[in-house]
Amino acid sequence: MNLPSIFQNTSKYLFIIVFILLHYFILNNLALLSKDMVYGGATAVDLNPSPLYGFMRVPANGLTLKHKTVDRLAADFGQIYFPSQHMPSLSSGYENPSQNQLDPWGRASRYAPLLHAICSISLCELKYGYASLLHVLGQLLLFYLTLFYVFKKLQIEKGFFPALLLVNICIFLAPAGLSWFERGQFSLYVAMSYLWLMLGLIRHNKFYIFLSALFAYIKWTSFPMMFLVSMVWLLNSKHLKELKSNVILIIVFPLTIISLFVFHLELGIVFIEGLFEQELTASPAGPSLMRIFPVLFVKALPFLLIIVGYVNIWRYENQFNNLIPYIIGSGIVLNIYPTLAYEYGVINLLCFIPLVMYWAKPLKRDGQFIGYAVEYLFYVFLLLASFSKNIREYYDSYSIIAYGYIIFATLITLIPVFFSSTVNRKINAPIHI
Repeated sequence: MNLPSIFQNTSKYLFIIVFILLHYFILNNLALLSKDMVYGGATAVDLNPSPLYGFMRVPANGLTLKHKTVDRLAADFGQIYFPSQHMPSLSSGYENPSQNQLDPWGRASRYAPLLHAICSISLCELKYGYASLLHVLGQLLLFYLTLFYVFKKLQIEKGFFPALLLVNICIFLAPAGLSWFERGQFSLYVAMSYLWLMLGLIRHNKFYIFLSALFAYIKWTSFPMMFLVSMVWLLNSKHLKELKSNVILIIVFPLTIISLFVFHLELGIVFIEGLFEQELTASPAGPSLMRIFPVLFVKALPFLLIIVGYVNIWRYENQFNNLIPYIIGSGIVLNIYPTLAYEYGVINLLCFIPLVMYWAKPLKRDGQFIGYAVEYLFYVFLLLASFSKNIREYYDSYSIIAYGYIIFATLITLIPVFFSSTVNRKINAPIHI
């Protein structure tokens, strides 16, 4: 047995040992959170580390006593669960503050009416603890299945288990990910919407675009990124014939969104008005870009990034696969684009793990340093962002987190540009199926 084979076998066995050991702690945190989510009882206080924002338990009032949900977790899931129990009064659930108190904290719902209607005949039939746990575990299962499928379709199967380990570390062993679980957030739906859109464009598959729209509709904070990628996809067209083909492919996304929206048109308009009001009047929360830039500049950011994208298109000679680092960089910046940009939103960006592996694969195969540099730079960003609590507490500032996002996004976008001739030679053209 030669030396490279020995090294490969040793690395393989070492990875298996690390994978198993870390999953002992991962599964322990999962069990603690799941038990607390269903029964209460504060078992989650034994989590190590603790969630980013501590624990936001359902308070005792008339609404929560009626539904027997006092002291439970998954506060953000409550924004769908409680209003969905009172569908005839849902319009008041979009007011801020809610006049009918359809939320235990008086928050306005930021989810489309169709989501409430679906929840009212599904998860709302369950007790709150079981419904919230099913909501979170269902997201996880769908995301794992999506990851597996994408790794297979992109022919990067060898990277699946390392990627799975990184995903589980970010979710179950980091403060940001644990807060995503504890709050019962919807971030993995955003991640899946990004991932299905990119796979649909790379493979020219309308059904993947349709799936992307379904997941994006669950959480509308995904829309700025979807708009940017769609516009860059069209600008990437080499000629008029390809532009027509690209329009036919990408139009599946807005048509799906419009079709879903018209199911509850009047309520949907009230919902959209609430979204706009929040973006324009709410004070920035978390590492939002609005902490460090003027409002008009921030709101124009998707259009500015499209201009940057057009420069990248020219530099990469209209090869869409070569734009992946730019798309990842844009995704990082747009993750802190909303006025309320909480740090657990880093979970949105886990979708880029297979994409950066796919982009780097031909470069790494030929020993090009640029492939390793961009891929591992993104992994470092994910880990730092997942542990942003420690950085924020040290500097006593959310702005330092926002600047960190900008720096990593800039590096991931620009480093490949300086090696664009190498990238253009090594990255394969899109595969059509």
